[in-house]
Amino acid sequence: MARTQTIRARSSWIYGALACGALALIGRLTYLQVFQAPHLTALAREQRTREIDLASVRGEIVDRNGKELAVSVDAASVYAQPVDFDMDPAQIAARLAPVLKMNAADLEKGLQGRHWRWIARQQEEEVGQAVKALKIPGIGVVRESKRIYPKDTLAAPLIGFVGVDNQGLAGIERYFDTVLRGGSQKLFVQVDARGREILRENGGSPLRTLLADGARVVLTLDETVQHIAERELAHSIEQLKAKRGAVLVMNAQNGNVLAYATLPSFDPNHYRDAHWELIKNWVAQDVYEPGSTIKVFTVASALQAGVVSPQTTFPCPPTLKMGKHTISDHGAPPGIRQLTPGQILEVSSNVGALQVGLRMPETFHRTMLTRFGFGSVTDSGIRGESKGLLPPLPWPNVRQGSISYGYGLSVTPLQILTAATAVADEGRLHAPRIIDKVVSPDGKVLQEFPVATASQVISPAVSHQVLTMLQQVVDSGTGTSARVPGYNVAGKTGTANKSRASGGGYTSDVYASFLGFAPAERPQLVVLALLDSPQNAHFAAATAAPLFKAVVSQTLPYLGIMPYVPLDQKVTAHASH
Repeated sequence: MARTQTIRARSSWIYGALACGALALIGRLTYLQVFQAPHLTALAREQRTREIDLASVRGEIVDRNGKELAVSVDAASVYAQPVDFDMDPAQIAARLAPVLKMNAADLEKGLQGRHWRWIARQQEEEVGQAVKALKIPGIGVVRESKRIYPKDTLAAPLIGFVGVDNQGLAGIERYFDTVLRGGSQKLFVQVDARGREILRENGGSPLRTLLADGARVVLTLDETVQHIAERELAHSIEQLKAKRGAVLVMNAQNGNVLAYATLPSFDPNHYRDAHWELIKNWVAQDVYEPGSTIKVFTVASALQAGVVSPQTTFPCPPTLKMGKHTISDHGAPPGIRQLTPGQILEVSSNVGALQVGLRMPETFHRTMLTRFGFGSVTDSGIRGESKGLLPPLPWPNVRQGSISYGYGLSVTPLQILTAATAVADEGRLHAPRIIDKVVSPDGKVLQEFPVATASQVISPAVSHQVLTMLQQVVDSGTGTSARVPGYNVAGKTGTANKSRASGGGYTSDVYASFLGFAPAERPQLVVLALLDSPQNAHFAAATAAPLFKAVVSQTLPYLGIMPYVPLDQKVTAHASH
């Protein structure tokens, strides 16, 4: 009896332990299958799935009128899944090579191994259809998006380009990569326990769009004005055998950049073939000594300081000795000329400009140049923009004198164009504006880039005085080849010798430039025409000034800017009818 009770007691303990174990197991299963199910499901999916990024549908870049400068189109990308091959890689390569226009030997190397891989990305859709028609097991086609630039080289250094994985690599494509790129697309490839891909070509769709398409970036550029600028610039570079050149066209009233032409350029559709010197945005990044165009700001500053007036005269001999340096005026007649500030600009006298500059206290002179924007970036938003070089004080007389006629300081082409808006618009300086807005795919404005508040640099009276002087430069001075029939034009030539790369002295090559305003009586446009090292002519009067004329004479009518007619002529014309 006692033994039976002992056995029953032990059995009860065993059954109890088994029951507790069963309850613990049920509890564990409940915890794993109910509470941990989402986590474990995701973990299992991660273990058996490999994600491959595809190029998403990138937003367009358009000009101010909506004309497309960068767009995305459908493309076909070819992949290989070696676990599904039923023939030798050499045989597959021999069949694929003619369709993909690839070397069969190179293609065969890419087909070796067992893992999933790309063979050719972003091909024409016809290529994808041809690959599918071959019906090669283990070779498949996925639809992607491909970036193209329908205007080829137009404004390429500004717009930039993207890589094969849809990332912006340069220019606006890079600056606005996040908004342009939009949502990612992924290819999900199933793998077995050994990590081998098991996706079958006829299985479920592997492509899934996770987010929306990219946004549209609207520029202030005008495609037509850009075409005019690039066409005329190309003609000048070829005719004059220049190293490179730029034409920048800006709305003088708000800073909107209408043309941003730099040549030689590159084709962003084939950016891998381009050298970095063609890709970089050099008009915002490279600096040069501006030469005589700086005289505009020397005279404006002196007038603003009240140390000279339009009637002040300066004795200007052909040469002037300053310390160890001799400053000369090219082509000046013998004897001493008595020149007003306007006449100094008209004949582009270095001797006269340095005397105007030395009338100002050096502190005031430098302050005025900083107010015009020299020595700092223009707030254009261009990455890598240079601030140029404006030497710190003190300025010995030799330095202040040389800065007064354009040597001893360095500027970017975009800087000096921006500074000119203060002369054009009643003394108000406008920052360059390149981006207008960012718009979502459904048309909603996501971000606006309003016109920046202008800074008052000089008085309206000084602005009018300088414009009057610069009109005389074009009417009868060094800028006569910039005249535009039917319009009054103002401007200033600049021919500056290039400094040696070693930093010692100057070469015989020059930067020839023309900084112009049209129409002169109320400028709507500020234009910089710049040629680097023209060989068939030297001075800006024969190089940059004609380039300015060629661009402006076509741009003014296109924009509907009418020739100026004085009020008395309007009254006379009306009376005659």
